[in-house]
Amino acid sequence: MPDNFNSFQFTFSEVAPTISEVLDFVHSTDLEEEHPAVVFVTKILAELNFDTGITGGYIVKEIGGLNVKEGTLSITGNELNPGRQVCGYIKESTQAAFFLCTAGEDFTRMTNDLNEQGDIMEAYLMDAIGSLTVENAIGLIHESLRVSFLLQELKISNRYSPGYCNWPLSDQQALFDLIGENPTGISLSDSCLMTPRKSVSGVIGIGKNLKHHEYGCKICTNTSCIYRKLLSGETA
Repeated sequence: MPDNFNSFQFTFSEVAPTISEVLDFVHSTDLEEEHPAVVFVTKILAELNFDTGITGGYIVKEIGGLNVKEGTLSITGNELNPGRQVCGYIKESTQAAFFLCTAGEDFTRMTNDLNEQGDIMEAYLMDAIGSLTVENAIGLIHESLRVSFLLQELKISNRYSPGYCNWPLSDQQALFDLIGENPTGISLSDSCLMTPRKSVSGVIGIGKNLKHHEYGCKICTNTSCIYRKLLSGETA
C-alpha cells in the first residue's frame, strides 16, 4: 500500500456553505431578509472567490494494534492515544486514514479585520462561514475516501479529531508526526493549536467488518463541538 499523502484542493465555490446553512449554524433561521445578519451573509457569500488556500488530504496506514481498554492506537513507529471512546468507534478497523484540511488564511485575516473594525456580528458570521467551509471540504475528502475503499469492499468510519470525543488535544503532535510531510501548509503551535485557524485533523477507521457508529453527541459535554452543533441543532 502506497505510504503517501493523497492531496485535494478546492475553490471556494466548490465547498461554500449556503446562506441557509450559515444561518442555521448560528441559530438565526427565523430572521427577516432585511436583517443585517442576513444581508451580510448574502453579500459576503456572493463576493468570496478563493481559487487557492482550501486544501487537505489524508494518508492511509496499517494499524499495528488497537487497545480499546487503554485507548491507544499503534501504527508502525508511532502510538496515538485517542482514548477509549474513539478507539471503541473504530475498533474493527485494520487500516486508518489520518487527515488534515484547512480553509486557508483568508478567513482568519477577514475575521480579524472585522473584529478590529468593531464589526462583531460580521466577524462572528465570517468565522461561521470559515468553519462550514472547512467542514464541507473535509466532507468531500471523506466521501472520496469512502468511494475508493468501497471498490475494495471495505467500509470507513466517521471522522474523529483531537479535542473532540474525549481525544486529548495534546495528542495532536503525535498525529502530525505520523502524517509527516504534506502540502497543506498547516502548522502546529506549542499548545497544539493549528494555523490556519480554520483547519481540522483526525482519523477515519477502515475495515471490512467495520460497523457504523453514530457520533456520541447526546452524551458529549463539549458544547463548542462543531459536529454537535451540526448534528443535534443545539443552541449552545
